[in-house]
Amino acid sequence: MGRFFNFQKVKLVFSYDYYIGISASNAYQSFDIMKYKKIRDRLIKEKLIRRKHILIPDMVSYEDMVLVHDEEYLKKIKDPLKVAQLLRIGEVDPWDSYILEFFRTVTGGTILAAEHVLKNGGIVFNLGGGFHHAQHDRAAGFCLINDVAVAIEKVRLKYDLSKILIIDLDYHQGDGNLEFYRDNSDVFTFSMHATKWLEAYKDTNIDILLPHHVSGGEYMDILRSNLEPVFDSFDPELVIYIAGSDPYEHDTLCDLNLSREEMLQRNLYVTNIVKNRKLPLVVVAGGGYGAESWKIYYDFIATTLRGKNK
Repeated sequence: MGRFFNFQKVKLVFSYDYYIGISASNAYQSFDIMKYKKIRDRLIKEKLIRRKHILIPDMVSYEDMVLVHDEEYLKKIKDPLKVAQLLRIGEVDPWDSYILEFFRTVTGGTILAAEHVLKNGGIVFNLGGGFHHAQHDRAAGFCLINDVAVAIEKVRLKYDLSKILIIDLDYHQGDGNLEFYRDNSDVFTFSMHATKWLEAYKDTNIDILLPHHVSGGEYMDILRSNLEPVFDSFDPELVIYIAGSDPYEHDTLCDLNLSREEMLQRNLYVTNIVKNRKLPLVVVAGGGYGAESWKIYYDFIATTLRGKNK
């Protein structure tokens, strides 16, 4: 499929529902509920992107969610009280579905990003997404809907894709995607993480458990030696990158030691591999906690928009 990777084709996906739903849920005190909006606002302020160039998603449909998730599970999560129980959230309004709408909108954003790059090439950043713990019939790790898997299944049907690569560099293992695709060799799951929740074996999977407090240099050595051969052996048609910010040394929940500059180096390294192979790329935010977290994803997007990708 190889579409030309052109930095003039960089797009963003964002909706105000991305932070309204999270702020209403008050799920994690360490999660900056304004991080997505902070990134968007700073990019606009610095004139790196215009409002009219931001793609606004619709909520994912039931028909698309059922491509990945169990029908009985989807019925359960229509109940706000059940959602609160699954995500271990405190008090919620039993009549308000804002939390489910948040996940549905972000999932719609990942679908929109994937469809856009398959039509136009380039790269699309979803300012949310990367809910890689959600599985077929259950929620986990504050992930209610697996936006990446839903987007993959949607575009596989619509565009008849054969091979898709998920690169997951979140601090936590991408166990939901590994579980869903454990018997599917057409989706390659690559995950580097410091916490492992699932053991599964398949030919198209690389699962790397990192030592705690790993340095940026060691991290990059491991990434370089393992990721690039995947492109040579698997030859993907679409790449989805979960660019978790939580390996950052000042993340408030995690314990890896990558500096802000090393996080940017990591992200640009992945981008350049995809660019050099002229493949369409979708990037989703993944995890990241604390007041400084938004700056990691912002650096990545801003540098890409400026074209300073080397």
